[in-house]
Amino acid sequence: MDKKVALSPVFLPNLNDVVYGLLRERILHYDFVPGQRLDLTELETSLEVSRTPLKNALTRLEAEGLVEIHPRRGTFVAPLNAEKLDEAYKIRSAFELYVALCLFKYLTPEDFVFINEVQARMNEMAECDDWPSVIFDYLQLDQKLHERFVVRGGTARMVQLFQQMNVHMQVARLASRFTSRDFDAMNFEHEQIFAALELRSQERLSAALLNHLEASRMRALKYAHERDKS
Repeated sequence: MDKKVALSPVFLPNLNDVVYGLLRERILHYDFVPGQRLDLTELETSLEVSRTPLKNALTRLEAEGLVEIHPRRGTFVAPLNAEKLDEAYKIRSAFELYVALCLFKYLTPEDFVFINEVQARMNEMAECDDWPSVIFDYLQLDQKLHERFVVRGGTARMVQLFQQMNVHMQVARLASRFTSRDFDAMNFEHEQIFAALELRSQERLSAALLNHLEASRMRALKYAHERDKS
């Protein structure tokens, strides 16, 4: 009798996701600079894709605040604006500090599993000698953590506004200017947040979030202003 061998299904990557990921990475790493007009025909040729997956990818990037699509004018890499970034941070802080007042009432066991997983992954990245190679993944975890707080403790409208502000995406665009001291500071700030969560302390969580959000705002504005001058 022939032996039956179990095989796992083969999953091919979604073309829309691949194009989106490639363009997003190029924008975050400044291969495409703020204000640059994107030549869609040239992108089609270099990526060897049709216009449909390219336009789908650009629509997703527009929603994240990384590109701006102007009818009849073209598609541009979104500019970095220190004033708007400062405003977005202040709105974000108001949301998260409000959420901190009631968050523990809404967190579920599944949420704490998620939080513990984020903490473990952040700690692994913090121990990496080559921190620039992991900072973008670190910032993505940061985004997921803070968004989880707003989802649990806020309203649907707050979640929508939080996502529309795209603060994390704008910070990610500045990450290439960060130093090892910035990375260490971010990780220390998160350690304070995780400690407050573990103790179920609303006061400590509010203080840790305020410290982290204000420090993040100052870091981002510092490099945004430097970029404006360059």
